[in-house]
Amino acid sequence: MNTSYIYSASRVNTLSQELLTHADIERLLVAVPGESLANALKETYLAPYLLQAADEDVAIAIEGTLVRARALIESIAPDSAQFRALWVQYDVHNLRVLAKGTKESLTVEQLAGYISKRGSYDVEMLAQYASEGTLNNLQPGWQDVYDTAVQHVAAGEIDKVDAEFDALVLRTMVEIAKVATDPFIAVYVSAVIDIHNCKAVLRASKLPETVAQPVLAAGGTVSPSQLVGVESVVSTLEYLSPGHFTTALEQFFDDGHTTTLDARCEEYIIGLAVAASIDMFSAASLVAYYLRVRQSATNIRTIVVGIESGQTTDIIRSNIRFAYVSN
Repeated sequence: MNTSYIYSASRVNTLSQELLTHADIERLLVAVPGESLANALKETYLAPYLLQAADEDVAIAIEGTLVRARALIESIAPDSAQFRALWVQYDVHNLRVLAKGTKESLTVEQLAGYISKRGSYDVEMLAQYASEGTLNNLQPGWQDVYDTAVQHVAAGEIDKVDAEFDALVLRTMVEIAKVATDPFIAVYVSAVIDIHNCKAVLRASKLPETVAQPVLAAGGTVSPSQLVGVESVVSTLEYLSPGHFTTALEQFFDDGHTTTLDARCEEYIIGLAVAASIDMFSAASLVAYYLRVRQSATNIRTIVVGIESGQTTDIIRSNIRFAYVSN
C-alpha cells in the first residue's frame, strides 16, 4: 500500500473542483464573439492563464493549464516517471513535427507554431538528439522510428509518417506501464490502446480499400485480432462500457464524423480513472486530475471555436464533454 499518494491525491481532488464548471459552460454558451466571450472566459479557472498569455490568446492560455498540470503532478507524485504515459504523446508529436520539417529544412523556431510544450523533453534537445542520431538514449527505438519517418517525408509518404509515430506513442506507453510502480498506469494505458484500436478500425471502414489499413497496437484488454470489421468494434465498445457509445456510434455511421465518438471515448477513459480514484493509495487520482484538466481545455476550445465560427448552441453543446464536470 503506497501511503505516499494520500497527500497528492487529496490535493488534486481539491483542485479538480476549481476547473470548468457547469455554470461556467452555460455562461460561455450565451456569450457572443468579442468582449462578451472574453469576459466570460475571465470568470473561469482560465483567467490567470489568460492574463499571462500574450494578447490574452486563448490557445496559449489553454496550453498553459496543461503544462502547469503536468508540472504539478511531476512535483507531487511519489514516482513521477510513470506519469510519462500521460504526456509522452506530446514528445512524439514534437518528433513528428521535426521529422516533417526536414522536408524544407525548417528550424525549431520556424516550427514553433506546431510545437507542444506539454512533453517531458525540451524540443531543442529533441532536435539535437535527432540530428546526432542519439534519440535512443532517451527512449529505445525512437531514433529508428524518426529516421524511418524522415525517409517517408522525403518520399512524400505523409500517411506512413503518421502511422510510424502513432504506433511509437502506444509502444512507448506500454513500455512505461511495464515498469510503472502503480498498477493503475497499466489500466490506463490498456484503455487508451483499446480505444485507439476501435477508432482506427471505424475510421478505416470509411476509407477506400486502396488506402493502407491501420496497424493496431497490442497491449489492450482486447486483442487486435478480435477487431475484424465494424461489428466486432461495436460489440467491443459495448463490452467495455454498456450503452455508453451507442448514440455516438449511430451518429458516426450516419455522417462519418467522429466528434461525438471522440467525446464519449474521452469520457470513458476519465471514468475509469475517476472510479479508481476511490483508492487514495493509487495513482488514479493524479491521472484523473490531468484528464479532467485536458477535458476542461477541450471544452473551452470547443465552445470558443463554435461561438466564433457561428455554430448554434445545440451543435456546440452536443460536442461538449459534460461527464465529470464539476457543479
